[in-house]
Amino acid sequence: MSDDPEQRRRWLRAAQRGDRDAFERLLAPLLPRLYSLAYHLTQHRDDAADVVQDSAVKAWRAIGGFREEADFSTWLARIVRNTVLDDVKRASRRHEEATETLPEAAVHVTEPRAERAELTALLGGYLADLSDKLREPLILYDLEGYSYEEIAEVLDLNLGTVKSRLNRARLALRERILASPDRLSGYMPDVLAVAARREG
Repeated sequence: MSDDPEQRRRWLRAAQRGDRDAFERLLAPLLPRLYSLAYHLTQHRDDAADVVQDSAVKAWRAIGGFREEADFSTWLARIVRNTVLDDVKRASRRHEEATETLPEAAVHVTEPRAERAELTALLGGYLADLSDKLREPLILYDLEGYSYEEIAEVLDLNLGTVKSRLNRARLALRERILASPDRLSGYMPDVLAVAARREG
């Protein structure tokens, strides 16, 4: 995405008038992060790619109603999260082919960075044990780097609730990891250190 805010606004206005090329210019730089979010939420590469594809189509269809009450990337993250929830509710639709497609770049996006992917694979079972309301803030903040404000927008919560759920999620995850006899417990200091650096 261009670093020029004015250029991004021009692309947004053009996309809202139906310019698909402008929409793709806005979307393309955000795809790796959207894929990473979808992957952490689904724990499955193919499902994550499907979620990003479906979310891109939904965003294109809804761009005319985007009122800039949130940042464009946050708006897209919310669509990704809601698409994951929709897929869970309607599992039979998960592997259906999309009836509308975007360019190849919208599907073939970069996988999460290796170190994050490895840690997430180890944490996967423990994250899955958490309720959605605890798991989602943890993923968004500690794994994906969204701010409290962005998470509040994505999850439609107030800041106090976001912080409370994040703290509860960390405590619950910590208890599960420390109670585990496997090698995952060795990651705990690093996980807490990363969280502490971000909090500081």
